[in-house]
Amino acid sequence: MNKILSFCFAGIVVGSFLISCKKDNEMPDTFKEDQQVSMDQNQADNEAEDVSNLEDQVMDANESVLMNGRLAADSALVRFLDSNNCATVTIIPKGSNATGKVTVDFGTGCLCKDGRTRKGKISWTFTDKIRKQGAVVVTSYQDYGVTKRGATEFVMIDNNSSKTTTNTASPEVLIDSSVIQITREINMAMKFEDGQSFVYQGNKVMKWNLGVLGNKWDNIQTTLVGSGLNGTDRKGRNYTMAVNSNVVRMSKCAYMGIYKPVSGVITITHDSKTKVVDFGDGNCDSNVDVTISGKKTRTRW
Repeated sequence: MNKILSFCFAGIVVGSFLISCKKDNEMPDTFKEDQQVSMDQNQADNEAEDVSNLEDQVMDANESVLMNGRLAADSALVRFLDSNNCATVTIIPKGSNATGKVTVDFGTGCLCKDGRTRKGKISWTFTDKIRKQGAVVVTSYQDYGVTKRGATEFVMIDNNSSKTTTNTASPEVLIDSSVIQITREINMAMKFEDGQSFVYQGNKVMKWNLGVLGNKWDNIQTTLVGSGLNGTDRKGRNYTMAVNSNVVRMSKCAYMGIYKPVSGVITITHDSKTKVVDFGDGNCDSNVDVTISGKKTRTRW
């Protein structure tokens, strides 16, 4: 059953000075191409967490619909406040079954309240609300795509992608700033408008601070040391990624249009090079320190 919801440089440098700078720092075009795998890995990670945040919002706002024995949600309030009234939700409650299912359909394009446009469908089966210990949520995608804020190019998630989230530890009674421990098994592929794709798969061990209950934009997600991912870049070359120090994402930064972690360090091994990415000191900014084969460069994502 469906229900529509409310929901430079400033100057010019020339001559020998420019040549000297290029010797000391990687040429911009070369560096950008060399760090692309790091940028794509970050974007894939952001999209995986973004969808999980959307799922949590729908489930938290409609727990009674999802968990009780109703055969349809037409007699209950179904909410998805981020959708700007342009998403449709289908709920198959769990009732006495092993799982229930939710599908959010953004149609051909839905400008959401975070400034991003989404289209297509995300669906998930669930054993329970993800905030409850032992709950398992399995996510799938159907022609789902999303833009960055203010952009028009959609990054699509391949229809064969999936993500399994398991709550491994959670307080029996949730209060403000409760911390949930979860694992994610990820098998995703991003597809770009130029026909290239980026594969992102592996396991993440995470802590999720709920902040003030009912406010998704103060959530903090931390990916812990020991998490690892791998896949192929846009040119089909293999890479591996390991978390060296805990990687922290803050939802409030994403709401501001900053789609990278605020702190933490990862190492990516790719194309016979080691690429160390330092996400910063905890502030919502676009600064990233990338060290490639021992050469460190500050850049902005």
